[in-house]
Amino acid sequence: MTARDTADVAVIGTGVAGLATAHALLSRGLTVTVIGPRPGRVPGQASAAAGAMLSLFSEADAGQPPDRIELEVRHRLKAFARYPAWLDQLSGHSGHPEVPLAPGTWVVATDTERDHLETIAGAARAAAHPAELHDQAAVDGLQPSTRPAAALWLPSEPSVDITRLLSTLAAAVVRHPRARWHVAPATDVDLSAVEVRVHCADHHHVTCAQTVLAAGIGIPGLLGERGRDLDVPPILAGRGVSLLIDTSTPAIQHTVRTPNSAFACGTHLVPRTTTGTVYLGATNRLTLDPVLSGGALLDEIATVIRDAARVLDHRLGAASLARAQVGYRPYTIDHLPLVGPSADPRVLLATATYRCGVLLAPLLADLIADEITEPGTLTTHPYRADRPMPTPRLEDLLAPAAVRGLTEHTGAVNGLAAQQGSSLADALLSAATTDSPLGKAITRLVDRAPVVEILPALLLLADRLKGHPCPSTPPIPAPRSSRPQPSSAPGQAVPPAATSSRNSDSTPSTASR
Repeated sequence: MTARDTADVAVIGTGVAGLATAHALLSRGLTVTVIGPRPGRVPGQASAAAGAMLSLFSEADAGQPPDRIELEVRHRLKAFARYPAWLDQLSGHSGHPEVPLAPGTWVVATDTERDHLETIAGAARAAAHPAELHDQAAVDGLQPSTRPAAALWLPSEPSVDITRLLSTLAAAVVRHPRARWHVAPATDVDLSAVEVRVHCADHHHVTCAQTVLAAGIGIPGLLGERGRDLDVPPILAGRGVSLLIDTSTPAIQHTVRTPNSAFACGTHLVPRTTTGTVYLGATNRLTLDPVLSGGALLDEIATVIRDAARVLDHRLGAASLARAQVGYRPYTIDHLPLVGPSADPRVLLATATYRCGVLLAPLLADLIADEITEPGTLTTHPYRADRPMPTPRLEDLLAPAAVRGLTEHTGAVNGLAAQQGSSLADALLSAATTDSPLGKAITRLVDRAPVVEILPALLLLADRLKGHPCPSTPPIPAPRSSRPQPSSAPGQAVPPAATSSRNSDSTPSTASR
């Protein structure tokens, strides 16, 4: 027998964006049905595997145009301004203690990454936030294999325990009298009638006036060919592997990370004070065909540990692994979120937040609630789902900043000289113009994913088609015996002992974050 219920809005997706949106809509007086398994029970869910750094400034990099940095930072600050009242409200509605923010982030960098630190510091100071630059600073007693050239202290950039936040959000929704939660996943969105009908895997369906799609990389599969009719832009997946480790060495007090580089998010350590664990992340591999049921690959785990030992602390290789996590970050070809109505105003999107979903969640939730209660409010917003989104060409993807990333990637993986980055870019452009199997394969990949994250996969493809062996993952360095150095107080210049680098995924693949 088919069961049914009705609601003003059905929210599909139970990550931080979906639950925050459901909570905001309930606060506006609407009835809401949440559809999807409880947080943490969705294979590949980005939220559950997130480091949950509220990166106001440290996601900026020197390769971005200044106007793009200003746009992104402006909206991150708008989101962060909501956090104190939002966390207080969630605590009151859930009955849970307020989720605390762990203050402060260190960004450590090598000599070649100093320009990234300058960009991050400039973004913070332009927003009247402090940014303290230290030469060869010892950060929280870390002992990397390669010392950093500099470290930047960002006292106003915190992190949050994502497990506690998701639990509190879920409780706030469940306890609301106008909320229902259907744990079977959605399988279809039927728009053939006046009202929307969402079908679920257990033959239940929800009838609603509008639905919000907040299921990240699950959205294309849910919509199928209907996505074209709704003008939903392509939603790509960045596969990320992160680790939870049980360790008292290093005993970090603050988030420590490196700048973004080489097509990946920076290597980062995030304290989880309530559980006594440390979050270590993360890889970022463009994935055209995500496999949600699989776990982390040994190669991916080795990549995370190897990079962290080199740039953060060599003792991490001896830490005890509590859990390896896989999450798929959703993003678009212009790397901005998708928020608001599709071509059918009954279907709205709240997704594609890439690496900033936890930070942006309260802002996205308010934007969706504003649009549903006052249609048209997102007409000129840069996140609007129907915005123009020109498709880059391969030559656009190989801009100077991307060529630098290509150089860093090949240098880290294959030990190639830095000057080979430009020649690799030229070789890709030349091959793409031919009618050879390599040229056709490059064209197909770029057509499917015209983003800079595809470049490592193109190099791997070229190696395979030319019969070259794929690079192997270098061994994880054994921890050296040395005494831990004392932690430094934020804002004080201290002796050298920390470092930076980026995750150089050793086997980038279109089928393997």
